[in-house]
Amino acid sequence: MSLLFAKAFEQYDTFRENRLTKRRFSAELWQELMAEWSTNFAVRTIGKTQEGRPIQEISWGEGRIEIIAWSQMHGDEATATLALADIFRLLSSSGELAQEIKQKLHQKITLRIIPRLNADGAERWQRETALGIDMNRDATKQNSIEARILSAWADEIKPAFAFNLHDQNRLYSVGNSPEQTHIAFLATTGDEDGTWTPSRLRAGQICQRMLHQIQPIIPGKIAKWTDEYESRAFGDTFSSRGYGLVLLESGGAGWDLEKHSLRKLNACLLLDAFCAIADGSYSEESIEEYEALPTNERAIVDIKIKDAPLSSTVRADVLFNLVETPMTDGRIHYSWLVENIGDMSPFYGLTEIDGKNLHLSPDSSITLGENYTELILLKDGKPGFKLSDYTHKIQS
Repeated sequence: MSLLFAKAFEQYDTFRENRLTKRRFSAELWQELMAEWSTNFAVRTIGKTQEGRPIQEISWGEGRIEIIAWSQMHGDEATATLALADIFRLLSSSGELAQEIKQKLHQKITLRIIPRLNADGAERWQRETALGIDMNRDATKQNSIEARILSAWADEIKPAFAFNLHDQNRLYSVGNSPEQTHIAFLATTGDEDGTWTPSRLRAGQICQRMLHQIQPIIPGKIAKWTDEYESRAFGDTFSSRGYGLVLLESGGAGWDLEKHSLRKLNACLLLDAFCAIADGSYSEESIEEYEALPTNERAIVDIKIKDAPLSSTVRADVLFNLVETPMTDGRIHYSWLVENIGDMSPFYGLTEIDGKNLHLSPDSSITLGENYTELILLKDGKPGFKLSDYTHKIQS
């Protein structure tokens, strides 16, 4: 772990943007923060979304090394946006850590960031743009205006490094194991052969640098994406253009649905990576440990009840996964989907319950594909399992 990462991690609470407490937040709050940052950063509108929301670039630094980053290409993936807000707050401050980082960076790099790229999707709390297009499968045809803006912006800058910041499904596992992937990386390939071009090698070295920082904090909870070439994806496309593309994905962190712990890791990882690029120390890394990382797999569910009662005579394993439904008032409603029923021995639950002594209450049933806000199973005539208890864990 680098000294700078350790300092940022230890002092994180001093620069956390505390007005952003949830992954889903209002555009009005974001614009209020942007107005504050504009006194310390150059803020320019580089285009508008399908519905006319501004797409804004925040830039800082005067160095020759160009770095770009963007967040919320998928509108409901906001963990990195919150981390970027923390970084903007730090770089706007005058404390000892801020001064150290600014001294390391300002004359070495130029940082250009588009947060909330898919602002229409963010407003709806959905993955896709207002037209229902997945931007990360729109790099080739560029049917969406947001994709055209992103592509033209990157080509204008021609960065040495590009950080593609995402949230991935909370239920990815580190290989086929019970370990939930907290953070995943990818140094994206730019061709079908997976060639380690100089720009991809730079990205792989940054991934390994990041891996070294967080291994002591979340050992066994770090994975990588498989690197099959996908020409429609922006990571692969930008890698083919020679922009060292680092994919950083925030997965799940147990019952921390707002991903506060992963936001903190994102902020500290990005700060350290920027400094390693500025002083060139990333080039001392190999890529062996990064390449040896297990890949993301799907071996995890939220709740697994083993031998759950389906009737008075039949039992089987039941898998429940959490469902997020965006509400018009800006909140997120949580419910539980019965994902699968039967022999679920290949799957691990973040919570596992032995259901052999549980029984259906008179007014309850377990149905495949059904959404539940409450399910009560009895033990000795009293509630032995309440699904709402787990919803309360999220909301507490």
